[in-house]
Amino acid sequence: MYISAHISYNGNSADIDFPVSDEMLNVILENSEMPTDTTLPFLVEDIHYPIELSALNARNVNLDELNFLARRLDSFTEEEIEQFFAATEHENAQSLKNMINLTYNLDKFTLIKNVGDMTKVGRDYTLNTEGCVPADSRYDAKYAEIGRKLLASGRGVFTERGLLFVEDKPIEEVYDGKTFPGFAYQSFIVNVDVEYKGRYESLFLPESQLAIDKAVRRLGAESIDDCDLSSEYGNPNFSRFSVRFEEILDNEGIDALNELAYELNTYDIDTEKLDAAMEMTDVKSSKNIITLINHLDEFEWLNDISYGDYEGVGRFFVESDYYDEYEISDELCDYFDFAEFGAHMADEKSGQFVNGGFIFCDGEDGFDSFMDKFEDESSSMTMGGM
Repeated sequence: MYISAHISYNGNSADIDFPVSDEMLNVILENSEMPTDTTLPFLVEDIHYPIELSALNARNVNLDELNFLARRLDSFTEEEIEQFFAATEHENAQSLKNMINLTYNLDKFTLIKNVGDMTKVGRDYTLNTEGCVPADSRYDAKYAEIGRKLLASGRGVFTERGLLFVEDKPIEEVYDGKTFPGFAYQSFIVNVDVEYKGRYESLFLPESQLAIDKAVRRLGAESIDDCDLSSEYGNPNFSRFSVRFEEILDNEGIDALNELAYELNTYDIDTEKLDAAMEMTDVKSSKNIITLINHLDEFEWLNDISYGDYEGVGRFFVESDYYDEYEISDELCDYFDFAEFGAHMADEKSGQFVNGGFIFCDGEDGFDSFMDKFEDESSSMTMGGM
């Protein structure tokens, strides 16, 4: 879900649909002759959509907060959106800080729209307040009983959206009004926690330089070089590179890791093949890994061959349609020494057995010439991580 708002500053204004990238927000503000410092008090002239957020009308807001709220809501299901609106109405939320915190406290508010199915009422309530329910019909009677007790409790508050049940517990302040909670709005490769004087922000790389600068400014630091950085976790598809990411962050800095994350996020990469090529070439720096990514199609990766299985290597070259020059007749197969031929081809192609299979470079200039593409890593791995 998006938020459409008419925003103004000192007489200049623009219609902006949130969420929006930091770069595009800058462009809109510049084109509207408004300042690009999004922490300044911009006036919300009108919330065009959704009208449920009209409490923000005629209020000064931080545009980054408004953008963060929009990103949170855009990640919600329709049911969660309805739940959030019911919660904001019940709590009379007037500020972006309170609204953002409500997005992290929906388990306090259960919205029941259909009171005719007791089993569903009980399941929905349990799922919302406890986070999970077993998908087993044997528990239907139990949840039907929970539903009946809930409706009979008298705790329900009638709203235009349904019957709202509010748990007797405080709202947790996840957002303190200064630094944003860690939230991955879009796909990412690796998460980096940034700490400065006991305060934290999370960056989900790849990220724009503008977004990184804003996070540093929210922390109160002058530069990211003044902050402590740690690689926490990443996209599970790239978990095999977690140690390498941490080394790059420590030795080269966040800019190098961010550039690598951008490359990994941009292209449809066979991570198993890339891992094998990295082991084969023994490259470690971000620039050399990016070079490898850009030339990964020059490598052939055989992940169905066991370590030392030269016979499998030989059969690959003989049976592959791509290498038809090595094709032999069926009559000769029983007499052909595939293992010896495989050992020959491994030497010919500078192939190697690595963890998980066999890999070789099949570029036009050969493996040795390919290795000349890489930079000297003796200096690149000791710069930028200070």
